[in-house]
Amino acid sequence: MEFRPPRAIGTLVGGGIAAWCFALCFALVARGITYDVSLGIVALYVAATVFFAIGVLFVYWTYSLGTLRYALDRNALTITWGDIRQQIPISQIERLVPGRELDAPHVAGVNWVGHHVGRAEVEGGIGDTLFYSTHRTSQDLLYVVTASQSYAISVEDEVAFAEAVQAQQRAGSLVAVTQGPDRLYLAAQPFWEDRTAQTLALVAFAMFFAMFAYVYQQYPDLPQSIQLSFPQLNGVTRVGDKSELLKIPTAGIIILLVNLAMGFAAHAWERMVGYVLLLAAIGAQVMLLVAAIIALN
Repeated sequence: MEFRPPRAIGTLVGGGIAAWCFALCFALVARGITYDVSLGIVALYVAATVFFAIGVLFVYWTYSLGTLRYALDRNALTITWGDIRQQIPISQIERLVPGRELDAPHVAGVNWVGHHVGRAEVEGGIGDTLFYSTHRTSQDLLYVVTASQSYAISVEDEVAFAEAVQAQQRAGSLVAVTQGPDRLYLAAQPFWEDRTAQTLALVAFAMFFAMFAYVYQQYPDLPQSIQLSFPQLNGVTRVGDKSELLKIPTAGIIILLVNLAMGFAAHAWERMVGYVLLLAAIGAQVMLLVAAIIALN
């Protein structure tokens, strides 16, 4: 038996925020392309990157909202949100508490109108609670209380849900279910819980933007034709158009994205291999920065 919460408002809000972030991202990139090369353009691209990352997060969260459902069988109540499955043994459910009897707490986590996924401390003997709800007011909440953890959900027919839980409890469990989250696919990647890997990825981005900023800061004051001593051609220094220097940031972003993708994938297989690839991403950006310095000096 499956229950689905109301999701229309949350989907509209999440999709709207994602669309707004992508629109700002593309507008900033378009503005940067039309401007002359200068250091200030780097700030536009940094802001575009931030808005793109936020947009991707809201797309994933909105997709997860679209999958939100509560499935009941003889063994467990399963809350599905994106790639996460919260398993609650049916025999562990002690009581169901309507939210209208309590004040709606502030949820720490993914939290916007019509979509609340996170954690909060709820009064009235409920305690630490995981929220997987679409409530707008406390009347839209139903608390599922177990001995070790409480859960907040949103069902349109609380009576039908309570009767379904009682029917499954009377039928008895067929197999033992472990209470807790089951992460699948993207959510199962260990990268999200590895602060070292996340720091290396951020450092790689920082080094790319440092190289990017150096090239764009030097570029406006250069003559149209410059001597290019990198790469070295048997000691021969050639003369070329200064626009060739812009190939360095282009190569940098390609190398960065490839290394980060490979590092993310390899990290799930072998953590140290992932670290090596992320360190290689940093090293590549340092080498390109050195290449830019050599070319300009």
